Amino acid sequence: MSSSLSSSAPPGAPWQPLKDHGSGYLSVYLNEPLARWPIREVTRPSDNKSDPNIETGTYGLFSTCEPSMRRIIVSTGAATIVFMTSRPGAGRLVAGYYHVGWFAEGSRGQEKGDFALAADRLKFIDPVPPSEFAEGVSEVMQVPFRTQKPIGAAIVDSIMATFDAVPDRTSDYLAELQRIEQFSKSRSGYAYPSWGREQGFTWSDAGDYLRQPGDPVDAPNSSPTGEWRCSECDHVISNRALLKRCPVCGKLATLRPEGA
Repeated sequence: MSSSLSSSAPPGAPWQPLKDHGSGYLSVYLNEPLARWPIREVTRPSDNKSDPNIETGTYGLFSTCEPSMRRIIVSTGAATIVFMTSRPGAGRLVAGYYHVGWFAEGSRGQEKGDFALAADRLKFIDPVPPSEFAEGVSEVMQVPFRTQKPIGAAIVDSIMATFDAVPDRTSDYLAELQRIEQFSKSRSGYAYPSWGREQGFTWSDAGDYLRQPGDPVDAPNSSPTGEWRCSECDHVISNRALLKRCPVCGKLATLRPEGA
């Protein structure tokens, strides 16, 4: 069984339904080294990770990760994202999946390929190596790729059959996320220090990260210096990847690489 997200589903507009055309993506995320379950790397120095955002069932709502994948999912209906990560001594493992049911224009605008995705169901499991999947599927998973890879409908169907046969551990992942966020806050005063964020993420935050009136600053996802200047408050902040909102003034889509 998969976890239903009906109790935390996107509250209507501007979210739109995504029609599933059967295909999907393999997507690799960075594993939290301090966690007992393979959650995202919350404590990554100067680059605290928010995706996959299991607590809301979203991807690309709070972060700028993988804009090309999100754009293609919206344009082609590749609705299934199968998440993989790497753990020390175990190599790459399959951890869970989203079935994307909705999308909305992100803070940087659809013209820049920024779409937020939201799942209508998801499931995270005891992490398993690709070799435990069916013949043909495991080979596809083990072909080297960096962060994301498209997969066809037949591969998706086979992967889902494997997920259906194993216990749902999503609640364990969620509990571990909260534990690591509390650990981070006890050390720095923030659950996400590089964001200046004291708490984790909930659906009440979603509207603040969607497209707002005005023209967003056009910026790449990375800065050669690791520093960003806010066009609104003029502060310079340090972070490895582009943040959707300035951690100083809280404005959306205002950061650009310092010196650009």
